[in-house]
Amino acid sequence: MEIKVLGCYGGELPGYRLCSFLIDGKILVDAGAVTSVLSSFKQSRIAHILITHAHIDHIKDLPFLAANRAGTNFCEPIHVLSIPPVIQGIQAHLFNDALWPDFSNLPTAEHPALKFVPIEPGRDIEVEGYTVKAVPVNHRVPAVGYVIHKGKSRILYTGDTGPTERIWEEANQASDLKAILMESSFPNRETALAQRSGHLTPRMLRGELEKLKRTDIPIFLVHMKPQYLRELRSEIRGLGNRKVTFMQQGKHYRF
Repeated sequence: MEIKVLGCYGGELPGYRLCSFLIDGKILVDAGAVTSVLSSFKQSRIAHILITHAHIDHIKDLPFLAANRAGTNFCEPIHVLSIPPVIQGIQAHLFNDALWPDFSNLPTAEHPALKFVPIEPGRDIEVEGYTVKAVPVNHRVPAVGYVIHKGKSRILYTGDTGPTERIWEEANQASDLKAILMESSFPNRETALAQRSGHLTPRMLRGELEKLKRTDIPIFLVHMKPQYLRELRSEIRGLGNRKVTFMQQGKHYRF
């Protein structure tokens, strides 16, 4: 599978875009940076979006993507997938005809720009030839990570999480796991803030990686807060784990 990193940061500053990962041009994982990166043609190819949770940095470009798609002729709706509490939150607080038009009924109810699809955590589903499983993680709001599998390739994306358990059970059961995308948002000096907000520091990350039984799997860090990047780089180097690297915005990865 090929992943294009549209954005990989936990905050937005010039040159730093929010988390959004495009798989094979058709499946989007989170929607923090889409319309500011992709051409209208590439936007039109997106068929499914996997949302980890309803915080604005992970859905920021979803309204604009819907508006762009609503104006095209005979365009199939984008299927927006997540667990029911996440879908309900997005519909109630964003696509509610107050903050933004309800594009699950526009341009028409019969041919909408978006179709919201609730999925059951822990259950495999088929999406564009991939097998996808949502796995609950530990965050301030209902949230999941995703295990995405096709052929001999399987990746795991934690989304936003503090210390958690179930997703490591999934990782340890997957003999074909090729990579883990996981967050490390705050430096160690902000441990209290990370704990309260459901995020990780490098020191907390070390504890999470001890739950992983294998040591040969590449770990790509995402959701770094741009204002702390210098500290985060230093503290990650201090872990002494060569398998842990920062994911690079704009880069294509093949797994």
